[in-house]
Amino acid sequence: MIARTLTAAALLTAVPASAFDSPARPEVRIHNMAEYLEAVVDDRRGVYIRGYTGQWYYARTGHDCPRLRRGARLRFEPSPGGGFDRRSSLRADGWRCLIASVVESDEPPRRR
Repeated sequence: MIARTLTAAALLTAVPASAFDSPARPEVRIHNMAEYLEAVVDDRRGVYIRGYTGQWYYARTGHDCPRLRRGARLRFEPSPGGGFDRRSSLRADGWRCLIASVVESDEPPRRR
C-alpha cells in the first residue's frame, strides 16, 4: 500500500505544473482591420480590439510602450499581408509599438 502511494506521488511530481494549466490561446490574424469597431487600451502592455464581427482580440506589445494609455490616439499598422498580427505595429500618440502576439480574447475588464 505504501509503495503504491509513493509511486503515485512520484508520478504526479514528475508531471510539469504547466500541464495542469489551461492551454494558451493560439495566435490569430485580424482581417479587415480597417473595419474594427472598438479599441480599449491595457495601459502600456497591449490593446483589446473588437472586430466588426463582435469578436474581441488582445494585441500584446513586445516591450513597454510609454505612450500607450487610455485616451491615446491609436493608429494600427498592418503586417505586409494586410492583416493585423504579431508582425504588425501600432502607433500610440506617434510612438511606434511592435506587436508580440494577437490572440482571441474575452471582452476587456470593466473599469471602476
